[in-house]
Amino acid sequence: MKQHRILFINHVGALAGAEYCCLSIAAAYRATSQMLLFEDGPFRQALEKAGVPVTVVNAPDSLLSIRTSSGLASLKAIPALWQMAQQIAKASQGFDFICANSQKAFIAASLATLIGTPPLVWHLRDILTAKHFSGVNRRVAITLANNRAAQVWVASQATADAFIAVGGRPNLVKVMYDGIESDRFDQVTLEAATAVRQELKLENVPLVGLFSRLSPWKGQHVLIEALRSLPDVHGLLVGDALFGEQDYVAMIKEMAAGEDLADRIHWLGFRQDVPALMKACDIVIHASTEPEPCARIAIEGQLAQKPVIATAAGGMLEVIADRQSGRLVPPGDANALAAAIHELLNDQQLASTLAEQGMQSAATKFAPEVCLGAVDQALATLV
Repeated sequence: MKQHRILFINHVGALAGAEYCCLSIAAAYRATSQMLLFEDGPFRQALEKAGVPVTVVNAPDSLLSIRTSSGLASLKAIPALWQMAQQIAKASQGFDFICANSQKAFIAASLATLIGTPPLVWHLRDILTAKHFSGVNRRVAITLANNRAAQVWVASQATADAFIAVGGRPNLVKVMYDGIESDRFDQVTLEAATAVRQELKLENVPLVGLFSRLSPWKGQHVLIEALRSLPDVHGLLVGDALFGEQDYVAMIKEMAAGEDLADRIHWLGFRQDVPALMKACDIVIHASTEPEPCARIAIEGQLAQKPVIATAAGGMLEVIADRQSGRLVPPGDANALAAAIHELLNDQQLASTLAEQGMQSAATKFAPEVCLGAVDQALATLV
């Protein structure tokens, strides 16, 4: 792999799925590359631990506070975007490429190309739907991509199709699945998983886990509703709100406070021992109500050698083949989710088969070397 000089850019300092995926690529190029963050946070710490040089240039609140669903209100962030564009243009000197890992980072970097920068790659990690992106934001992003980006990398064909459907140029798109290390999961012993169960006082109960930030479209409420009809099953909710979604957190905690659920829903917040927690579960759940590009958590569940039940939408259709490498259920359907959980808990042969075949599929399709090979090949076409 050629050590291209890449300036990676991300607008958040939080550590979520997109940041974990970017971390693995940035770490592979750490000898020659650098990360520019618009705010400080756990992502910086993870990058530094991986040996990736990091610079934090704090963006104005007027930029960081804008949501992708905002309409014309987004226009008030233009001065802040131009300010960040100047910082990016200055920081990019001496690099071969810029790789923007978020939409705000991409828009700022697009403006920077007007000043003078190396070729810009947008690592698009969202499915551009009206549900999450206002018409204004989609038009701005697509216009800039078509005119300022050298390539647009996407984590699934579903993401590519959505980009093209809203006007993105097909010749810009490079589909490359995220690379996820299996070592963290392979190293978790049965004894370690048993110890987690003992710590949580859940030694002898059926246990399912949903690992995601708490957000309406991540579907924690769907799992809670499904568990109402599964009186012996306990659920782990691992994660917390990241982007001011406290109203949703209050709502789902109220849902889970009834006598039929209060002792069976376990709120763990963000944890550093996700591999051990996954190994402790009988089933890993992905319950997003909207299409996702390629949910990392479902792939990790497969690497943990657990049967995964996921929403049949977006990139998940490329991660899981129903009844071959996992189970798929319709988005937002608590009854279907409950039925799938019941089926796997009561058919150990099926659960074991799906876990084994899911692990083999994930270890092949989402191997880090496959992702890095695709990155290197894509950049080679720009040289």
